[in-house]
This record gives sequence, C-alpha cells and structure tokens, in this order.
Amino acid sequence: MGSIFEIFAVCPPGLEDLLAREIEGLGLPTRKEIGGCALRGGLRELYLLNLWSRISNRVLLKVGSFKATTFRELVERASRYPWEVYFAHASGVRIRVTCRRSKLYHSDAVAERIVRAISQRLGREIYLSKDEKAPLLIVRIFRDEVLLRVDSSGGDLFRRGYKVARGPAPLRENLAAALVMLSGWDQKAPFFDPFCGTGTILIEALWIAMNRAPGLGRSFAFEQWKNFSAPLWEELCREAEKAMREPQARFYGSDRDPKAVQATFQNAEAAGVARYLDLEIKEVAHILPPDKEPGFVVTNPPFGGRLQMALKPLRELASRFKGPLREWQLTFIFPRRRLPVRFPFPLEVLTSFEHGGQKVFVFRRQTASQG
Repeated sequence: MGSIFEIFAVCPPGLEDLLAREIEGLGLPTRKEIGGCALRGGLRELYLLNLWSRISNRVLLKVGSFKATTFRELVERASRYPWEVYFAHASGVRIRVTCRRSKLYHSDAVAERIVRAISQRLGREIYLSKDEKAPLLIVRIFRDEVLLRVDSSGGDLFRRGYKVARGPAPLRENLAAALVMLSGWDQKAPFFDPFCGTGTILIEALWIAMNRAPGLGRSFAFEQWKNFSAPLWEELCREAEKAMREPQARFYGSDRDPKAVQATFQNAEAAGVARYLDLEIKEVAHILPPDKEPGFVVTNPPFGGRLQMALKPLRELASRFKGPLREWQLTFIFPRRRLPVRFPFPLEVLTSFEHGGQKVFVFRRQTASQG
C-alpha cells in the first residue's frame, strides 16, 4: 500500500500537453515525454489516473529495468521481479516488444524469453497469449537497456463502453474529449456538433460538463493484482459519483444521415445523457443557430480518403460561419495543415494527432484576444 511506483500514462502523440494539464488538474505533478506523461505515485495515484483520465490510452506501471546483451542475461534478470503481484491468476500473458539499437533485436525471441522468466518466477508454466483479455506487459529495449512495464488498465481507456451503435470512421473517445478540451468551451455556453456521426463529441462534452469520471462502471487489470486495495478503489469511485453534477449548458447535434442521428441517440442513451441532447436530421448547408445565445461548434467534418470528397462539407461549414453562425466559436479537425477552403476569420492550428490511420490537424477560430 505504501509503495511508490513509476507510472506512465500513454496518450496519442500530439496530446502530451493536454494530458499533462489533465493530470495536474488531479493534483498530481507530472513530466511530459513523447507519447505520454511520467509521474511517481502509489496505488491511489494509479487508480485516479485510470478512473479520471479522458486523454490517456492506458496507464503503465514500471516493474523494473536492467541491461542485457544476451538472452541468458535477459531471462536471469527478468526472473528477479515480483511477477506474482501482477500475474498471480494468469495462465497467459500478452507481451509487446520494441527493440532499437540493441544486441537483442528479435522481438519474438525476446517475448519468448520474458515468458520463460515469468514462468520461472511463478514456479509454473504460463504461455504467450494473443487474447485481448490477457494481462499485458510492455517491453522496450533501447541501447541494451530493458524496460518492463505492466498495463494497469486492462484495455484501451478510450473504450468507455457506450458505443452500442457504430458508424463509418468513428472518432475515438479520447480524441473527441481532446477536441472538446482544446476548444476552450467553458461548459456553460451552448454546444453544437453539426456532423454528429455516432455522437462521440457530444457525449464526451456532456460527460465533461457533468464531471463524470470516464472510468466509472468499467473493470481494470489492477483489480486482479495481489496488491489491489478494494477499499481504496471503492472510496475513489464513491467520491467520483458524488462529484457528478447536472450540466449547465444546452447540447445540440445534427447530421444529414438519419442513421447517424439514430446512432447518436442510441449511444447517448447507453452513456446516460440522451435526455440532455437536442438532435435533428439536417444538411450542414441548411443549419441555423440552434440556440439564441452564441456558443461552440466542435466537430469532425467528413473527409474520407480523397480531398475532393471533403471539399463540399467543409465549404458548407465555412458558409454557415459567413452567415447565421458568424458569432459562434469553432473547433474542427482536417487532414491537411493548409485548408482548401477559406473561412471568414483566422484559424489557428493547435496540434495534430493520428485519426483513422492518418494525421489530422486541430483548427480553432482565433479570437481577437489571441491576435
């Protein structure tokens, strides 16, 4: 219970600054690295990150590190660590290996030796698993230095569990949450997504406005560890439930596709927020301000694989901001840093990240105070 661990919260590259702000908002000091944030903490900090992080993909805990230039060294040194804490009930373990600038460079052979080392420590045979439900160990070898990290999350944290209805090219939940957080929305002004798709941006915005911890109601790998503290975990979950509130803003969504609007409603129901949503079937070219008070448009316009297919919805979006939505704030993503469409105001590029296998840039309307 009193142990201090080295923890690493993994996030999509490009969102490290946002993740650092989120972790610091939990009262935890952290250090940015490429692809995530590192910090030191105990079980409480480990549980808090899994429960509250909207941006992380998963939370890793360092088991140990050592130098190895031969497979014999690898097995002998890896077998010293307390694998019984993390894999006491496991019959198989998933292992992801990356090797760079090292004498041990064959990732499959490294994985086989690590499993052998774990088996030696446990005093029983375990196997190399491909089952997504099996515990996950991340092995990184760089310049012969071996780093072992165990996954405490037990699956991608962006899988919140509310996506019961699917659609084409859905935005991952943590990327949708990132867009909402980057938009500068104050959680009070009206919120509108005119390309609502399966509703991910709207649902993430609502969960933020409700102060709902995204990890409530799901299971985690750390619950199977020998050092799992059920009282501590139950206490943190109770505190998270008490911290929830009614949203102050009004939420609107639309899409040209009736199936998309239906999917948004079904997912919102699964997320427990459907009663707060005002949805309609409408082409972007015909949308009007859904609220008398200017608010925030945060959206993922369809762009597909060809630029020509992306021009029409983007042009229609820009035209709405020349007219009825001129006073609204705007945040969206697009797969090119130079937009092929002119908007009636300056746009700033906040960051970029991978979405659906391609790099996309986050654009936000530049306000007068931003120059």
